[in-house]
Amino acid sequence: MTAVSTLSADQLFDRAVQLYQSGDRAGAGKIAADLVAAHPAHGDGLNLAAILAQDARNLADAEALIRRAVAAQPGNPIYLNTLGTTLLAQGRTDEAIAALAPAAAAAPQEAEILFNLANAYRDAGQGPEAAAAYQKVLALKPGHLGAYNNLALMLKAGGDVESAVTVLIEAIAFAPKAAELRFNLGNALHAAGRLDAAAQAYRRALDLKPDHVQAMVNLGVVLAEQHDTTGAEQLFRQAIARDPTLSQAYVGLADLVDDGSLDAVAHRRAVLALRPDLPAIWSSLLMCLHYADKPTRAEIAAEHRAFGRQFGRTFDAAHPPAYAARPVDFTAGRKLRLGVMSGDFRFHAMLFFALPVFEARDKSQWDLTCYSTTARPDDHTRTWRADADRWRDVRHLSAGDLAELIVRDGIDVLIDLSGHAPHNRLPAFALKPAPLQVAWGDYVNTRGLAAIDVLLGDPVHTPVADDGLYVEKVVRLPRDYVCYRPPAYTPPVAGSPCASTGVFTFGCFSEVTKIGPSAAKQWAAVLKALPAARMLFNNYLFADGARQGRVISLFMDQGIDPERIVFAAGGPHAEFLAQYAQVDAILDTAPYSGGLTTCEALVMGVPVLTVTGDRFCGRHASAHLINGGYPDGVCGSLDELVEQARALAATPPTAMSAQRRALRAAVLASPLCDVRGFARDFYAVLRAEWDKVSERKA
Repeated sequence: MTAVSTLSADQLFDRAVQLYQSGDRAGAGKIAADLVAAHPAHGDGLNLAAILAQDARNLADAEALIRRAVAAQPGNPIYLNTLGTTLLAQGRTDEAIAALAPAAAAAPQEAEILFNLANAYRDAGQGPEAAAAYQKVLALKPGHLGAYNNLALMLKAGGDVESAVTVLIEAIAFAPKAAELRFNLGNALHAAGRLDAAAQAYRRALDLKPDHVQAMVNLGVVLAEQHDTTGAEQLFRQAIARDPTLSQAYVGLADLVDDGSLDAVAHRRAVLALRPDLPAIWSSLLMCLHYADKPTRAEIAAEHRAFGRQFGRTFDAAHPPAYAARPVDFTAGRKLRLGVMSGDFRFHAMLFFALPVFEARDKSQWDLTCYSTTARPDDHTRTWRADADRWRDVRHLSAGDLAELIVRDGIDVLIDLSGHAPHNRLPAFALKPAPLQVAWGDYVNTRGLAAIDVLLGDPVHTPVADDGLYVEKVVRLPRDYVCYRPPAYTPPVAGSPCASTGVFTFGCFSEVTKIGPSAAKQWAAVLKALPAARMLFNNYLFADGARQGRVISLFMDQGIDPERIVFAAGGPHAEFLAQYAQVDAILDTAPYSGGLTTCEALVMGVPVLTVTGDRFCGRHASAHLINGGYPDGVCGSLDELVEQARALAATPPTAMSAQRRALRAAVLASPLCDVRGFARDFYAVLRAEWDKVSERKA
């Protein structure tokens, strides 16, 4: 008989606790296992065994053990707390709340139980309840850093970044040497756009913890935004030297060169060579290719297929898709669970293109869960969140954990809105956590993954002849692939500015990455044909003189006097829209066409001229003009573009002003702005594709 076997149940428990507290979890686990085997109803022993299983991420075992303890003592708040945290670790937030709420009620002075309840409320998307619970924790235990930290992170994730900053500053007063608080303060300040203060917070975090590699990366991102690329590169390389697996550092290094600059593709290929196993670097390269002049559409498609070979999966009976872990109800006509994944649930083009479509869903037929990877949420994040039936902040989940969460949520149709844009989660899609996976939204090409079944297009963006460029099956919506809802603050249409200036002004309001040699060649041809005309570029980044100089160099290469090129630096969105009054017509970009800016120009009454491109990203303006009531702006060649520009410039100013008013009326009445009609077509397509999946599974 061993010494251990002669101990009583309580003595065994005390010995296991001693070992656990000393760090000997293996020893504690062995004794706890012996204890619950010999005394199956020993609640404290079951609770400790569950905690040990939870620590080892054996969550199913932990749940089984703690449920035995709860069954023995149903009202014990300690056991209910362990059950709640075990369920929370599995993402089962509603069940976690059901365990933790009575635990907190039974032990109202236990700050840690209340803290766990607050976390469950947070993960369930119940922000007000979470905030109130965190505040109660702080009242019970002033200086509780976990409560401060998690409250701040929740406020930031919900778009209230200034409140997050306030909470973190208060926390730092209790723990001025806590590097993680300084780091999170930097993140909140960065999200608020306060770059100098964010940099200072990150530097203080590094003073306190010199090996904080994530602070190095985030400080590098801030420096890059402040155009200190040398300092940013130094920090990214320091982070990589300390942690060669840190994907964010490689992505930061890759993104140091603007997508639209001449050496952007070569730069990203060089970074990719360092870590070809990191999908985020591949995505940065793939995104960049669309802005470059040289790659053909076939070459770009091949690069996407290479991504799929690197990160895709092949499914068979031995290696089933992730969704096979749950029973799927393929009953015809039932309500479906729709999941939407995006890194841009914020002020972004999808706010005007996608949000209206989700808001217009028939809620008796579609249940919406939003999976947010949004790094810098803002006030508009709350609008997205308010429309969702469930909200999941999944930025910090691995691909596997994210896929498991989607499976547990029972998602039937999963939409990717991000493609290869920053903060995408394509590796989770590769695991196929939903029976039907759909590519739609912001990205302008195939994702490259066979696990994504359908890509939504339209007759202009994705003509039938191009189907071979896509890994997914292309399904065409009948009109445009998106619809546009102008914001409520859209200003009135102004008259044509040439009436007062006497000079015809062309404009480009697109992002600066779309401005390159191909576009400059088209614009220069127009300006040469109209030697009295000028061109205005409007974007917040043109507050930087170096960016202005790059554009001027493009025109000088084409023989255009730089005095004919003028710049503006945008402003808040309502002001930006009002600034369309400064131009008589918009000239589109190439090879990447203007999407949102084309729609904005039309609703502001400004005609847009485009040469239809040979790929999805080069056809945005064409599709929007055809469906938005101004097909005359679509040109088949550069010569036609020049002739259309001549015709506009020859139009009397009074007629131009009348045309602007008529153009707004036309676009608002057009299919482009018919949200209800678009939503009807959109959900009909999703339902039809789901029915096809159901038929195959029947």
